[in-house]
Amino acid sequence: MGTMGVGKSTAAKLLSDRLGYSHISENFADNLFLPRFYKDMKRWAFHSQTFFLMEKITQMLDIKKHLRTRSIVQDTPIIQDAFSYAQAHHTLGNIDDAEWDLYVKIYKTFEPLFPKPDLLIYLDAPIPTVMERIKTRGRGYEQDVATSYIRQLDILNKKILKQAKGRVLKIQTKSLNIANSSDAQELFIRKIIKELTLMKVHSLHSMSIV
Repeated sequence: MGTMGVGKSTAAKLLSDRLGYSHISENFADNLFLPRFYKDMKRWAFHSQTFFLMEKITQMLDIKKHLRTRSIVQDTPIIQDAFSYAQAHHTLGNIDDAEWDLYVKIYKTFEPLFPKPDLLIYLDAPIPTVMERIKTRGRGYEQDVATSYIRQLDILNKKILKQAKGRVLKIQTKSLNIANSSDAQELFIRKIIKELTLMKVHSLHSMSIV
């Protein structure tokens, strides 16, 4: 979990490769609303966020089926999709009250079926660092994203973090750029292994890491 551009996808892929977990990634490519959303957020925010919500609901139900036989690392928890990304657009006026009520109703309908993560890994970085990484990774449709939007995501993410139930590991990534440094990757993996060792469940197939 963490604000857009902080390194979530890189971290999830690294953990799956190094620790042998199944990797559940974000499905950006199939969201045909996403490029439209970045051109006109008010017009397409509800469509784009609802696409991601339905994709993530499907992921959560699939994860629930497979947890008995394998460990899973998921790129971005569904609670962040709902109460950071989508809620940010409600707060900013890009999703109106009626759309938000429908969105939350869909989420709440499926919420009882979601498996709970054993460990929530929260990646944190200052807003200027996040903005620079968004620029560097070069996704064309993200290049005009407003700093105010990223700041709102950061505020909501930290609110979710304070309310999170279960075990949380917070990692500062300003000086730990796992996308570009093998040393940073090794340090990151050591931090995770240490946490899993403390949990005494790192070898159990029932574990889910988000």
